[in-house]
Amino acid sequence: MVHGVYVDSTDDFVMWTPIDAIGPISNHRVLVVDDYPAAADALQLLLEQNGFEARTVNDASQACAVAEEWLPFAVVMDIVMPGLTGLELARRLRAGVLTRNMLLVAFTAWASKNDRARALEAGFNVHCAKPLPPSRLLTVLKSVLQSGQT
Repeated sequence: MVHGVYVDSTDDFVMWTPIDAIGPISNHRVLVVDDYPAAADALQLLLEQNGFEARTVNDASQACAVAEEWLPFAVVMDIVMPGLTGLELARRLRAGVLTRNMLLVAFTAWASKNDRARALEAGFNVHCAKPLPPSRLLTVLKSVLQSGQT
């Protein structure tokens, strides 16, 4: 992966992987991983209201097992969580046979240039800085679905 070349980039959003390079996608499932239950629940509600099937996990150490069992096309996760961080979770998902090709979206308040570089190195496809307008995240997820439908 080439560092510093962004497919799409703004102050609050970076996407490193072209949408048409992600796929094929056979479901509308999105796993939300955030240690703050209210934030995870709000994002789950937003996703469900926009046609996605969503689940939340508040403990990153459980997220790999849920992802392997449920097989979402995307995992939207916070970076800063107690115990297992979002960066380590991304590395584990990339190493898993069943999870390596999932769309990984960092949805985090950690948004410096160094934070983005660490997210890219950990295997994220997209970095969204909180507070990101929900429409931006929905646009990315819907675009990926449309380009990767089987």
